[in-house]
Amino acid sequence: MTTIEKALVLEGGGLRGQYTAGVLDAFLEMGITFPYIIGVSAGASIACSYVSGQIGRNQEIVERFRNDPRYLSLRNLFTKGSLFGMDFIYGTVPNELVFFDYPAYYAHPARFVTVCTDCATGGAVYYEKDADLLTVLRASASMPFLSQMVEYEGRKLLDGAIADAIPIEKAQAEGYAKKVVVLTRPPNYRKKPEGGTAARLVYRRHPALVEALGSRVDRYNRQMERVEAEERDGSALVIRPSRDLGVSRTEKSVEKLRALYELGIEDGKAALGRL
Repeated sequence: MTTIEKALVLEGGGLRGQYTAGVLDAFLEMGITFPYIIGVSAGASIACSYVSGQIGRNQEIVERFRNDPRYLSLRNLFTKGSLFGMDFIYGTVPNELVFFDYPAYYAHPARFVTVCTDCATGGAVYYEKDADLLTVLRASASMPFLSQMVEYEGRKLLDGAIADAIPIEKAQAEGYAKKVVVLTRPPNYRKKPEGGTAARLVYRRHPALVEALGSRVDRYNRQMERVEAEERDGSALVIRPSRDLGVSRTEKSVEKLRALYELGIEDGKAALGRL
């Protein structure tokens, strides 16, 4: 393996994360790794198989289970409070169906950081490899309004993207002036303003979380501006979809998800010279 002395920063995006899966599988095929890897939401879940060296694992899961109601369905939302089947995805799948290689994961020398949002403070919490892996991954991917909070070590946690959707500043603070950033949106993407009424109703007992939800669009757009600035000055190599395939975060079409994964492989290999 060749270690690139840069931080690897991975955005979330639900099932758009299949693009990231393709990029990371391309890196594995090329024998490229990084000393510091930080992922948010789906980005963190996808990255685990990169750290464990399991090429194709993320795509196998989507191919087999995307249209299985245990994976994603309104039934899950109404019966368990989460659109995605969290018990299935972060329990049954890695431990019984598409096995996760825990020994290889823990043996990898890289620091691997998962970003979550603390519902009491509205701020980001960063968990290292010694945390309970499946619990913090589940928390990081628990989308507001569509998932239950996850309790861990005295905290109630939700989607890391609320507080720190593109953790490029965290990578900088850890000493990495150079980064490789994998995004799941096309060039020049910006989030549009959101209404705050739902947050005030659903999370009225967590005012700091309501505030964080109300400011997350501005925060995300500022982070994107920083990513683009670092891309221009050469501090960041940014890999993003070279074509917009119109894939949503809850995409139903396995064919579209396969095409997105293959685009990730293509773009990842194309980035080799820039790495």
